[in-house]
Parts: sequence; C-alpha cells; structure tokens
Amino acid sequence: MSLVETGYKTDKVPYLDNGRLMQAAAIRPYEDRDEPQVVELVRELQNHESAFYDRMLPSIEIGSWYVWRALRDARGSGGELLVAELEGRIIGYATLLVGQSSREFLDEILYTYAYVGDLIVTKDARRQGAGVALLAECERRARGAGEKWLRIGAIAANSDAARIYERYGFAVQFLRMEKPLT
Repeated sequence: MSLVETGYKTDKVPYLDNGRLMQAAAIRPYEDRDEPQVVELVRELQNHESAFYDRMLPSIEIGSWYVWRALRDARGSGGELLVAELEGRIIGYATLLVGQSSREFLDEILYTYAYVGDLIVTKDARRQGAGVALLAECERRARGAGEKWLRIGAIAANSDAARIYERYGFAVQFLRMEKPLT
C-alpha cells in the first residue's frame, strides 16, 4: 500500500527515526537553484551504482548537463523532476516520465505507463522516508496524468533498491539478462 493510499499528504512526509516522529521533508518540483545539490546527488548515485555495474560514467564527469537532460526528458513527457528538501537542503530527488510507450518491450498490445527514472536519497538521510515520499508523489502525479502503470528500474545487483521497491508494491515484470563475451 502506498502513502497515497494510506492518506499521507505527500508534500510533507514525516521521517521516522527508530519509531520517533522527526521533521518532515517537503517534496516539490525542481527549481534552478537546486542544481548544485542535485548534481552532487547524481554523483553520489553514480558512485553507489558503479559498485554494481562497471559501465557507469565516473562521477566527476557528471555535471549540470545531466540535470538539464533529466529535467528536459521528464518535463517533455509531461512529468517532473522532484526533490525532497529538509531544512533548505536537498536530500533526494526522483524523475517521473509519463506517457512512456510499451513499444520498447515488444508488447503485442501497446499502452503507456509512467516511469520513475533516477531515484536517490543521500546516504545520511536514507531509511527515514524520503524515498517513499518521492515514490508516493511520483505515483500521485502518474495517476493524475491518467497512467495505469508505474515502473521503476534498478541494477539487478542492487538488492537494497529491489527490496525497497518490492515493499512499495513493485514486482518484477521483465527480466533482462546479459552474458559477457570477453
């Protein structure tokens, strides 16, 4: 069950710290002033994911261009780049793309879905609800755009991400496998 379904208001979601209610993070659309902090989050995500996948750009090569591209792709689809802000600090972000076509999966019946692209919460703010709050806002917006399905991806070896997404209600739908030829 999502936070949306439980009645949580997703613009201010309470953090839990060992069962104690903590300060709430605001989930809001990206603003230009957020760029430096979002770039740092993307770099943190790159560093984290490079432990699971060896074909990632070095984090130092990630810059403003990455944020602009994510913002262009999200907004161009009718979606949004969302940030989680706590006490003036960006502690996480997610991209939501809507109207994505099932054509890439070679489905026999074409349909559209919403897709959560990047999703990261900075290491020191993890396991406190910001990621779930970002997912809940993505879900709310996807429903508002008339989508019937919400998808998210993760590197297969990133079992922590898979566990979080499964707890949120996602299930493996497709399994893409690879064999190195070298």
